[in-house]
Amino acid sequence: MHPAAIAFRNPAALHARCDYGRVRRLYFEPDYETCAVVPDSATWEPLPSGYAERFAPGYFTPGAGLVELFRLPDTVTDRDTLAAMVGTLGDPYPVTLGDSDDPPGEPTTHVLPESGKRPGLHVDNHQNLPYGERRKARRRLCVNLGPGPRYLLVADTDILSICRCVRDRYEDHHPSTDDLRMYLALHCPLRLLRLRIDPGEGWLAPTSFLPYDESTEGLDLPSGTSSWLGHWEPYLFDPLI
Repeated sequence: MHPAAIAFRNPAALHARCDYGRVRRLYFEPDYETCAVVPDSATWEPLPSGYAERFAPGYFTPGAGLVELFRLPDTVTDRDTLAAMVGTLGDPYPVTLGDSDDPPGEPTTHVLPESGKRPGLHVDNHQNLPYGERRKARRRLCVNLGPGPRYLLVADTDILSICRCVRDRYEDHHPSTDDLRMYLALHCPLRLLRLRIDPGEGWLAPTSFLPYDESTEGLDLPSGTSSWLGHWEPYLFDPLI
């Protein structure tokens, strides 16, 4: 299984803002899709000693496969200046995914506009690339505009590894969130990383490749975001950690 690849310089800094936990499945919860996968909030614990190195990018890790945390420049103060900054990052055609304003206390925050339901842990499928092309998908850029912190949730196993476990003809398959749910139904192992994102901070992640969501569970303040998809080179920002 391939773990998430997280850009960091200081393992202690990753330990300081990262928890490690299990997942559970939901059935017939009114706000969620049936079989949605969510964090098991009773299992969060500090990242085990030595685990930071497990998530360090390798020599052959593609830039499109990196999770990166960053701090916004001081010149970015609102959604308008943020959008202007995104236009300078190298992709001439970034896809605007819109804004969110999320209350505290939500195990996962993403809501499907077509149904109003929460999918739980999921993979983005805006491009719907097949198995062999999935690593070429755009990364998601998301910024926390506050006023409170929030969390990025990232699975430690990628969707291609999951497909190889649950699909006989995975080479021709278009990976989806259903594959993740089938993987959990087969009692295959999956763990979550929970990375704290404070106001004025953001993240880049291969959300078509790594199952993910965001969370405000256990927090006291709401927080808003703005998000885009794009083909962005790695290390456009200094690593936050």
